[in-house]
Amino acid sequence: MARYIIGYDLNDTMSQISYFELNNSVPETVANDEEEERLGIPTVLSKRKGVAQWEFGNAAIKAAENGSATLVDQFLSFAAAGAKIEIEGEAYDPTDLLVLFVRRSLNMLSMIMSPSEVEYMIITVASLEGKYVDIIERVAESMPVSRDKIIIQTYEESIYYYLIHQPEDLWERDVVVLDYSGPHLKAYQLWMNRSTEPVVAFVDQTGFEEIKMPKYMMKEEESVEKADRIDELVLQISHEYFSNKIVGTVFLLGEGFEGGWCNKTLKFMCMGRRVFQGRNMYSKGACYCGKDKAAPCELNRNYVFLGRDKLKFNLGLHMYVAGEEEYLAVADAGENWYDSGVTYDFVLGDSRCVPLILTPLDGKGTETIEVDLSGLPDRPPKASRLRLTVEFESETRMKIEVEDLGFGEFFPSTGRKWQKIIEFE
Repeated sequence: MARYIIGYDLNDTMSQISYFELNNSVPETVANDEEEERLGIPTVLSKRKGVAQWEFGNAAIKAAENGSATLVDQFLSFAAAGAKIEIEGEAYDPTDLLVLFVRRSLNMLSMIMSPSEVEYMIITVASLEGKYVDIIERVAESMPVSRDKIIIQTYEESIYYYLIHQPEDLWERDVVVLDYSGPHLKAYQLWMNRSTEPVVAFVDQTGFEEIKMPKYMMKEEESVEKADRIDELVLQISHEYFSNKIVGTVFLLGEGFEGGWCNKTLKFMCMGRRVFQGRNMYSKGACYCGKDKAAPCELNRNYVFLGRDKLKFNLGLHMYVAGEEEYLAVADAGENWYDSGVTYDFVLGDSRCVPLILTPLDGKGTETIEVDLSGLPDRPPKASRLRLTVEFESETRMKIEVEDLGFGEFFPSTGRKWQKIIEFE
Protein backbone atom coordinates (compact mmCIF):
# COMPACT_ATOMS: atom_id res chain seq x y z
CA MET A 1 0.00 0.00 0.00
CA ALA A 2 1.26 3.47 -0.88
CA ARG A 3 2.18 5.78 2.00
CA TYR A 4 1.57 9.51 1.73
CA ILE A 5 2.47 12.67 3.61
CA ILE A 6 0.18 15.73 3.62
CA GLY A 7 1.43 19.21 4.44
CA TYR A 8 -1.41 21.64 5.12
CA ASP A 9 -0.65 25.37 5.46
CA LEU A 10 -3.71 26.75 7.28
CA ASN A 11 -3.87 30.52 7.11
CA ASP A 12 -6.59 33.08 7.81
CA THR A 13 -6.49 34.35 4.22
CA MET A 14 -4.78 31.78 1.95
CA SER A 15 -4.19 28.08 2.61
CA GLN A 16 -2.09 25.57 0.68
CA ILE A 17 -1.97 21.79 0.48
CA SER A 18 1.10 19.82 -0.58
CA TYR A 19 1.64 16.07 -0.54
CA PHE A 20 3.97 13.36 -1.68
CA GLU A 21 4.35 9.61 -1.69
CA LEU A 22 7.17 8.46 0.57
CA ASN A 23 8.97 6.87 -2.38
CA ASN A 24 9.15 10.24 -4.13
CA SER A 25 11.52 13.05 -3.24
CA VAL A 26 9.70 16.29 -4.10
CA PRO A 27 6.30 17.38 -2.70
CA GLU A 28 3.53 18.40 -5.10
CA THR A 29 0.95 21.13 -4.46
CA VAL A 30 -2.72 20.47 -5.10
CA ALA A 31 -5.02 23.21 -6.42
CA ASN A 32 -8.21 23.66 -8.40
CA ASP A 33 -6.65 26.13 -10.82
CA GLU A 34 -3.40 27.88 -11.73
CA GLU A 35 -4.08 30.84 -9.45
CA GLU A 36 -4.58 28.60 -6.42
CA GLU A 37 -1.31 26.78 -7.14
CA ARG A 38 0.53 30.11 -7.33
CA LEU A 39 -1.09 31.99 -4.44
CA GLY A 40 -3.00 29.37 -2.47
CA ILE A 41 -6.60 28.45 -1.76
CA PRO A 42 -8.58 31.40 -0.35
CA THR A 43 -9.59 30.44 3.20
CA VAL A 44 -13.25 31.23 2.65
CA LEU A 45 -16.60 29.49 2.47
CA SER A 46 -19.84 30.58 0.90
CA LYS A 47 -23.31 29.47 1.92
CA ARG A 48 -25.94 29.38 -0.78
CA LYS A 49 -28.80 31.62 0.21
CA GLY A 50 -31.67 29.76 1.84
CA VAL A 51 -30.05 26.30 1.79
CA ALA A 52 -27.17 24.52 3.56
CA GLN A 53 -25.00 24.26 0.46
CA TRP A 54 -21.37 25.30 0.88
CA GLU A 55 -18.51 26.11 -1.49
CA PHE A 56 -14.88 26.82 -0.60
CA GLY A 57 -11.95 28.75 -2.07
CA ASN A 58 -12.29 30.49 -5.43
CA ALA A 59 -15.59 28.72 -6.10
CA ALA A 60 -16.98 30.34 -2.93
CA ILE A 61 -15.80 33.77 -4.07
CA LYS A 62 -17.46 33.35 -7.47
CA ALA A 63 -20.72 32.19 -5.88
CA ALA A 64 -20.74 35.28 -3.67
CA GLU A 65 -19.89 37.58 -6.58
CA ASN A 66 -22.86 36.39 -8.62
CA GLY A 67 -25.15 37.02 -5.66
CA SER A 68 -26.26 33.42 -5.06
CA ALA A 69 -24.32 32.92 -1.81
CA THR A 70 -23.01 34.64 1.30
CA LEU A 71 -19.21 34.77 1.67
CA VAL A 72 -17.63 33.88 5.03
CA ASP A 73 -13.97 34.40 5.93
CA GLN A 74 -11.43 35.00 8.75
CA PHE A 75 -12.43 31.87 10.69
CA LEU A 76 -9.19 31.80 12.70
CA SER A 77 -9.49 35.43 13.78
CA PHE A 78 -13.12 35.02 14.86
CA ALA A 79 -12.34 31.80 16.73
CA ALA A 80 -9.34 33.35 18.53
CA ALA A 81 -11.54 36.29 19.56
CA GLY A 82 -14.22 33.93 20.91
CA ALA A 83 -16.80 35.47 18.54
CA LYS A 84 -19.57 33.90 16.49
CA ILE A 85 -20.12 34.39 12.76
CA GLU A 86 -23.65 35.37 11.71
CA ILE A 87 -24.95 34.09 8.40
CA GLU A 88 -28.51 34.85 7.35
CA GLY A 89 -29.48 35.57 10.94
CA GLU A 90 -27.98 32.36 12.35
CA ALA A 91 -24.87 32.25 14.57
CA TYR A 92 -22.12 29.79 13.61
CA ASP A 93 -19.08 28.60 15.55
CA PRO A 94 -16.06 29.79 13.49
CA THR A 95 -14.05 26.71 14.44
CA ASP A 96 -16.81 24.50 13.00
CA LEU A 97 -16.61 26.52 9.78
CA LEU A 98 -12.82 26.16 9.80
CA VAL A 99 -13.20 22.38 10.12
CA LEU A 100 -15.68 22.41 7.22
CA PHE A 101 -13.24 24.39 5.06
CA VAL A 102 -10.32 22.04 5.80
CA ARG A 103 -12.35 18.90 5.17
CA ARG A 104 -13.77 20.26 1.91
CA SER A 105 -10.36 21.34 0.66
CA LEU A 106 -8.81 17.99 1.59
CA ASN A 107 -11.31 16.33 -0.74
CA MET A 108 -9.07 17.54 -3.58
CA LEU A 109 -6.75 14.69 -2.57
CA SER A 110 -9.45 12.01 -2.75
CA MET A 111 -8.43 10.94 -6.27
CA ILE A 112 -4.81 10.57 -5.14
CA MET A 113 -5.03 8.84 -1.76
CA SER A 114 -7.39 7.52 0.89
CA PRO A 115 -7.19 8.47 4.60
CA SER A 116 -5.84 5.00 5.43
CA GLU A 117 -2.83 5.66 3.19
CA VAL A 118 -1.81 8.83 5.03
CA GLU A 119 1.30 8.20 7.12
CA TYR A 120 1.35 11.75 8.54
CA MET A 121 -0.61 14.94 8.08
CA ILE A 122 1.20 18.05 9.26
CA ILE A 123 -0.84 21.19 9.86
CA THR A 124 1.32 24.31 9.86
CA VAL A 125 0.10 27.70 11.09
CA ALA A 126 1.55 31.17 11.67
CA SER A 127 1.03 31.08 15.44
CA LEU A 128 0.20 28.67 18.25
CA GLU A 129 -0.10 31.29 20.95
CA GLY A 130 -3.15 31.87 23.12
CA LYS A 131 -6.28 30.11 21.90
CA TYR A 132 -4.75 28.94 18.63
CA VAL A 133 -3.53 25.63 20.10
CA ASP A 134 -7.08 24.64 21.13
CA ILE A 135 -8.53 25.82 17.80
CA ILE A 136 -6.09 23.82 15.67
CA GLU A 137 -6.45 20.84 18.01
CA ARG A 138 -10.20 20.82 17.31
CA VAL A 139 -9.46 20.90 13.60
CA ALA A 140 -7.02 17.99 13.95
CA GLU A 141 -9.51 15.90 15.91
CA SER A 142 -12.13 16.40 13.18
CA MET A 143 -10.00 15.14 10.30
CA PRO A 144 -10.59 11.85 8.44
CA VAL A 145 -6.96 11.03 9.28
CA SER A 146 -6.31 9.39 12.65
CA ARG A 147 -5.36 11.99 15.28
CA ASP A 148 -2.15 10.18 16.22
CA LYS A 149 -0.95 10.73 12.63
CA ILE A 150 -1.48 14.50 12.74
CA ILE A 151 1.29 16.88 13.79
CA ILE A 152 0.76 20.58 14.46
CA GLN A 153 3.62 23.02 13.94
CA THR A 154 4.41 26.67 13.26
CA TYR A 155 5.73 28.33 10.12
CA GLU A 156 9.17 28.60 11.74
CA GLU A 157 9.46 24.83 11.94
CA SER A 158 8.16 24.37 8.39
CA ILE A 159 10.80 26.83 7.15
CA TYR A 160 13.50 24.82 8.94
CA TYR A 161 12.39 21.50 7.43
CA TYR A 162 12.06 22.99 3.96
CA LEU A 163 15.51 24.56 4.01
CA ILE A 164 17.52 21.63 5.37
CA HIS A 165 16.12 19.52 2.55
CA GLN A 166 17.58 21.95 0.01
CA PRO A 167 21.22 21.80 -1.17
CA GLU A 168 23.48 22.53 1.79
CA ASP A 169 25.19 25.45 0.07
CA LEU A 170 21.92 27.39 0.40
CA TRP A 171 21.99 27.24 4.22
CA GLU A 172 25.71 27.21 4.99
CA ARG A 173 25.18 30.80 6.09
CA ASP A 174 22.03 32.29 7.59
CA VAL A 175 18.85 32.28 5.50
CA VAL A 176 16.15 34.96 5.55
CA VAL A 177 12.57 34.34 4.40
CA LEU A 178 10.59 37.50 3.71
CA ASP A 179 6.84 36.82 3.73
CA TYR A 180 4.70 39.54 2.16
CA SER A 181 1.44 37.61 1.95
CA GLY A 182 -0.33 39.91 4.40
CA PRO A 183 -1.50 41.58 6.45
CA HIS A 184 2.04 42.97 6.81
CA LEU A 185 5.64 42.08 5.97
CA LYS A 186 7.34 39.44 8.13
CA ALA A 187 10.91 38.20 8.20
CA TYR A 188 12.15 34.80 9.37
CA GLN A 189 15.87 34.20 9.94
CA LEU A 190 17.27 30.66 10.07
CA TRP A 191 20.55 30.47 11.97
CA MET A 192 22.48 27.62 13.54
CA ASN A 193 24.70 27.03 16.54
CA ARG A 194 27.30 24.77 14.92
CA SER A 195 29.35 24.41 18.11
CA THR A 196 26.91 21.83 19.54
CA GLU A 197 26.26 18.19 18.71
CA PRO A 198 23.75 17.90 17.22
CA VAL A 199 23.76 21.32 15.56
CA VAL A 200 20.92 23.40 16.99
CA ALA A 201 18.88 25.44 14.48
CA PHE A 202 16.70 28.44 15.31
CA VAL A 203 14.26 30.56 13.31
CA ASP A 204 13.66 34.10 14.60
CA GLN A 205 10.61 36.05 13.46
CA THR A 206 10.43 39.84 13.03
CA GLY A 207 7.24 41.64 12.08
CA PHE A 208 7.16 44.94 10.18
CA GLU A 209 3.63 46.12 10.86
CA GLU A 210 4.36 49.45 9.18
CA ILE A 211 4.79 47.60 5.86
CA LYS A 212 1.20 46.58 5.25
CA MET A 213 -0.17 44.78 2.20
CA PRO A 214 -1.52 47.59 -0.02
CA LYS A 215 -4.31 46.58 -2.34
CA TYR A 216 -2.95 48.58 -5.20
CA MET A 217 -0.08 46.12 -5.68
CA MET A 218 -2.58 43.73 -7.25
CA LYS A 219 -4.04 46.36 -9.59
CA GLU A 220 -2.23 47.22 -12.79
CA GLU A 221 -4.01 50.56 -13.13
CA GLU A 222 -2.41 51.95 -9.97
CA SER A 223 0.40 54.44 -10.42
CA VAL A 224 4.08 53.57 -10.58
CA GLU A 225 4.68 56.37 -8.09
CA LYS A 226 2.79 54.58 -5.29
CA ALA A 227 4.67 51.33 -5.90
CA ASP A 228 7.96 53.22 -5.88
CA ARG A 229 7.21 54.68 -2.43
CA ILE A 230 6.62 51.17 -1.05
CA ASP A 231 9.82 49.98 -2.73
CA GLU A 232 11.77 52.77 -0.97
CA LEU A 233 10.17 51.94 2.39
CA VAL A 234 10.90 48.19 2.11
CA LEU A 235 14.44 49.00 0.96
CA GLN A 236 15.00 51.15 4.05
CA ILE A 237 13.67 48.43 6.35
CA SER A 238 15.84 45.85 4.57
CA HIS A 239 19.02 47.91 5.08
CA GLU A 240 18.32 48.03 8.82
CA TYR A 241 17.28 44.39 9.10
CA PHE A 242 20.22 42.90 7.17
CA SER A 243 22.89 44.99 8.88
CA ASN A 244 25.14 42.87 11.12
CA LYS A 245 23.66 39.65 9.69
CA ILE A 246 25.65 37.15 7.64
CA VAL A 247 22.93 36.08 5.21
CA GLY A 248 23.72 33.95 2.18
CA THR A 249 20.22 33.22 0.85
CA VAL A 250 16.92 35.10 0.74
CA PHE A 251 13.49 33.72 -0.13
CA LEU A 252 10.66 36.08 -1.09
CA LEU A 253 7.15 34.74 -0.40
CA GLY A 254 3.72 36.17 -1.05
CA GLU A 255 1.86 38.14 -3.66
CA GLY A 256 3.21 41.37 -2.20
CA PHE A 257 6.50 40.67 -3.98
CA GLU A 258 4.82 40.06 -7.34
CA GLY A 259 4.18 42.59 -10.08
CA GLY A 260 7.74 43.86 -10.55
CA TRP A 261 7.36 46.83 -8.17
CA CYS A 262 10.31 46.03 -5.85
CA ASN A 263 13.25 46.66 -8.21
CA LYS A 264 15.37 48.66 -5.74
CA THR A 265 14.72 46.16 -2.95
CA LEU A 266 15.64 43.24 -5.20
CA LYS A 267 18.85 44.93 -6.33
CA PHE A 268 19.88 45.34 -2.68
CA MET A 269 18.92 41.74 -1.80
CA CYS A 270 21.07 40.38 -4.62
CA MET A 271 24.23 42.07 -3.37
CA GLY A 272 26.26 39.03 -2.26
CA ARG A 273 23.18 36.88 -1.65
CA ARG A 274 21.21 34.31 -3.61
CA VAL A 275 17.57 35.37 -3.95
CA PHE A 276 14.65 33.07 -4.79
CA GLN A 277 10.96 33.67 -5.34
CA GLY A 278 9.42 31.04 -3.07
CA ARG A 279 6.13 29.20 -3.38
CA ASN A 280 4.38 26.80 -1.05
CA MET A 281 7.32 26.81 1.36
CA TYR A 282 5.22 26.21 4.48
CA SER A 283 3.15 23.32 3.10
CA LYS A 284 6.19 21.71 1.45
CA GLY A 285 8.25 22.17 4.62
CA ALA A 286 5.45 20.45 6.53
CA CYS A 287 5.71 17.55 4.06
CA TYR A 288 9.45 17.22 4.69
CA CYS A 289 8.74 17.17 8.43
CA GLY A 290 6.33 14.26 7.93
CA LYS A 291 8.87 12.47 5.76
CA ASP A 292 11.52 12.77 8.49
CA LYS A 293 9.07 11.47 11.10
CA ALA A 294 8.19 8.47 8.94
CA ALA A 295 11.73 7.73 7.74
CA PRO A 296 14.41 9.49 9.84
CA CYS A 297 17.60 10.28 7.98
CA GLU A 298 21.12 11.45 8.84
CA LEU A 299 19.98 15.10 8.84
CA ASN A 300 17.72 14.34 11.80
CA ARG A 301 20.66 12.97 13.78
CA ASN A 302 22.93 15.89 12.97
CA TYR A 303 20.47 18.79 13.31
CA VAL A 304 17.69 19.65 15.73
CA PHE A 305 15.27 22.56 15.54
CA LEU A 306 14.48 24.60 18.64
CA GLY A 307 11.61 27.00 18.01
CA ARG A 308 9.67 29.16 20.44
CA ASP A 309 7.18 26.29 21.00
CA LYS A 310 9.90 23.71 21.64
CA LEU A 311 11.20 22.39 24.95
CA LYS A 312 14.82 23.38 25.49
CA PHE A 313 15.70 20.49 27.83
CA ASN A 314 15.40 16.77 28.47
CA LEU A 315 13.54 15.69 31.59
CA GLY A 316 13.50 12.25 33.18
CA LEU A 317 13.84 10.28 36.40
CA HIS A 318 15.09 6.99 37.79
CA MET A 319 12.26 4.80 39.05
CA TYR A 320 11.47 1.21 39.91
CA VAL A 321 9.43 -0.57 37.25
CA ALA A 322 8.66 -4.28 37.70
CA GLY A 323 11.23 -4.39 40.50
CA GLU A 324 14.06 -2.93 38.43
CA GLU A 325 15.41 0.60 38.53
CA GLU A 326 15.51 2.32 35.15
CA TYR A 327 15.63 5.79 33.64
CA LEU A 328 12.40 6.94 32.05
CA ALA A 329 12.13 9.99 29.82
CA VAL A 330 9.45 12.49 30.87
CA ALA A 331 10.01 15.12 28.16
CA ASP A 332 12.42 15.41 25.24
CA ALA A 333 14.16 18.55 24.02
CA GLY A 334 12.93 19.64 20.62
CA GLU A 335 9.36 18.40 21.19
CA ASN A 336 6.43 20.79 21.08
CA TRP A 337 5.35 21.73 24.60
CA TYR A 338 1.68 21.15 23.71
CA ASP A 339 2.47 17.59 22.58
CA SER A 340 4.56 16.79 25.67
CA GLY A 341 3.56 15.45 29.07
CA VAL A 342 3.29 11.98 30.55
CA THR A 343 1.66 9.93 33.30
CA TYR A 344 3.76 7.20 34.93
CA ASP A 345 2.99 4.79 37.78
CA PHE A 346 6.12 3.75 39.64
CA VAL A 347 7.39 2.42 42.95
CA LEU A 348 9.29 4.74 45.28
CA GLY A 349 12.62 3.55 46.62
CA ASP A 350 14.00 4.72 49.96
CA SER A 351 13.67 8.44 49.11
CA ARG A 352 11.10 10.88 50.51
CA CYS A 353 10.97 12.90 47.32
CA VAL A 354 10.65 12.45 43.58
CA PRO A 355 13.81 13.73 41.87
CA LEU A 356 13.37 14.81 38.24
CA ILE A 357 16.61 15.22 36.26
CA LEU A 358 16.62 18.25 33.94
CA THR A 359 19.30 18.43 31.24
CA PRO A 360 19.34 21.69 29.21
CA LEU A 361 20.26 21.49 25.55
CA ASP A 362 22.61 24.47 25.88
CA GLY A 363 25.15 22.33 27.74
CA LYS A 364 24.92 24.22 31.04
CA GLY A 365 24.76 21.00 33.03
CA THR A 366 22.02 18.99 34.67
CA GLU A 367 19.94 20.03 37.65
CA THR A 368 17.54 18.14 39.88
CA ILE A 369 13.95 19.21 40.51
CA GLU A 370 12.65 17.60 43.69
CA VAL A 371 9.00 17.12 44.58
CA ASP A 372 8.91 16.87 48.37
CA LEU A 373 6.55 14.10 49.58
CA SER A 374 6.06 15.44 53.10
CA GLY A 375 3.07 13.76 54.69
CA LEU A 376 3.60 10.44 52.91
CA PRO A 377 3.08 7.65 55.47
CA ASP A 378 6.15 5.81 56.74
CA ARG A 379 6.46 2.68 54.67
CA PRO A 380 9.34 0.34 53.85
CA PRO A 381 11.35 1.07 50.67
CA LYS A 382 9.55 -0.03 47.49
CA ALA A 383 6.21 -0.13 49.34
CA SER A 384 4.75 3.11 47.98
CA ARG A 385 3.27 3.17 44.51
CA LEU A 386 3.02 6.67 43.09
CA ARG A 387 1.51 8.24 40.00
CA LEU A 388 3.52 11.01 38.35
CA THR A 389 1.80 13.39 35.95
CA VAL A 390 3.75 16.07 34.08
CA GLU A 391 1.90 18.66 31.99
CA PHE A 392 3.13 21.74 30.14
CA GLU A 393 1.09 24.95 30.12
CA SER A 394 3.61 26.66 27.84
CA GLU A 395 7.21 26.13 26.74
CA THR A 396 8.32 27.86 29.96
CA ARG A 397 5.78 26.55 32.51
CA MET A 398 5.53 22.95 33.73
CA LYS A 399 3.08 21.43 36.22
CA ILE A 400 4.11 18.32 38.18
CA GLU A 401 1.68 16.24 40.23
CA VAL A 402 2.45 13.16 42.33
CA GLU A 403 -0.37 11.03 43.76
CA ASP A 404 -0.10 8.35 46.45
CA LEU A 405 -1.63 5.09 45.17
CA GLY A 406 -0.68 3.01 48.21
CA PHE A 407 0.54 -0.55 47.80
CA GLY A 408 -2.27 -3.06 47.57
CA GLU A 409 -4.03 -4.23 50.74
CA PHE A 410 -0.93 -3.84 52.90
CA PHE A 411 -0.61 -0.06 52.52
CA PRO A 412 -3.88 1.59 51.43
CA SER A 413 -3.76 4.78 49.38
CA THR A 414 -4.09 8.03 51.29
CA GLY A 415 -5.32 9.80 48.16
CA ARG A 416 -2.79 12.53 48.89
CA LYS A 417 -1.43 14.64 46.03
CA TRP A 418 1.63 16.87 45.79
CA GLN A 419 1.91 19.57 43.14
CA LYS A 420 4.74 21.75 41.93
CA ILE A 421 4.87 24.46 39.27
CA ILE A 422 8.20 25.10 37.54
CA GLU A 423 8.86 28.28 35.57
CA PHE A 424 11.74 28.33 33.09
CA GLU A 425 13.52 31.34 31.66
